[in-house]
Amino acid sequence: MKNLFQKTIKILLVFGAVFLLQHAVVFAQSAPTDTSNSVQISISPSTPNAGDSVTIDLSSASVDLSSAKITWYVDGVPGQSGTGQKSLTVTAKNAGETTNIKAVVEMPDGTSNSISTQIMPAGVDIIVEPTSYVPPFYKGKSVFTNQGTVRIVAIPNVVVKGTKVSSKNLVFDWQQDGANLVSDSGMGQDSITVDGSIPAKDINITLSVLDSSGNILAGSSKTISTDDPKVFVYENNPLYGILFNKAVMGNYYLGQKSELDLIAEPYFFNLSSNSGTDSTYKWLINGNYVSPSGQTNELLLKQTSTNLSGTASISLSADNNVIIFQFANTNFNVTFGI
Repeated sequence: MKNLFQKTIKILLVFGAVFLLQHAVVFAQSAPTDTSNSVQISISPSTPNAGDSVTIDLSSASVDLSSAKITWYVDGVPGQSGTGQKSLTVTAKNAGETTNIKAVVEMPDGTSNSISTQIMPAGVDIIVEPTSYVPPFYKGKSVFTNQGTVRIVAIPNVVVKGTKVSSKNLVFDWQQDGANLVSDSGMGQDSITVDGSIPAKDINITLSVLDSSGNILAGSSKTISTDDPKVFVYENNPLYGILFNKAVMGNYYLGQKSELDLIAEPYFFNLSSNSGTDSTYKWLINGNYVSPSGQTNELLLKQTSTNLSGTASISLSADNNVIIFQFANTNFNVTFGI
């Protein structure tokens, strides 16, 4: 009798264990899907400037977000909401001002999850400063020309807790045409100097600004296009000096003036001066070479007789003696006599 009782107890225990196991399996199979850590959030651009239009996207490899109700909150205020609303677009605030973004994802099975991010705009301006020669008092900007040299300066606008961060406390990561400029990058390295290539081509500069922990705060890029150097000729007036306000072009009427002093001025060459040893000027009158008058960039035309009249064709070529791809030409006519 005792053995029968023990056997009965064992059967009941086994049956109970099997019953509980089956229910445990059923419960596990019907448990709601946990969306935590399964939804990712991203922003584009990843380093927005102030005023940029920023897109925030949700994605998941394991959860069907298209069937979920998604409600977006901007700085705690509920906004866009609906089934499958996986994307939100906002405007970035001023540099240093944070926009808090939260998305609440509600699945059809009743589970919900929230994910958050922040938009902290920062910017960096890239200033291009070609080092090519321009005449004194020239009001325009110098131009980057073939085989030229250009200085590139970064001006970051990064604000942390209401205080603008100095360049010396930021890391600058420079790239030229996709290649890292390791020796020019680093803490406080907010400027670089770049030389043009052979053959002449545009230069693509990319810059990332990081904090000391390696977090990217801002970024920018700039394409620096090359141009051709130029040379212009001006009248050196005995009373007013060089008339930089008007270049001698087309046809110049000399009339009965006894002489015309011409000065050549190079633009955008990489030269130390307008008449140094690193430049050469070749003057031609009606196709014949004539020696310069004084400096190599000066030509003095004298009219020996006012009884003669006609037109002389003047040509000038300017060359950089060091940089072979920097050269320019100009030509004009001088009409003399009555």
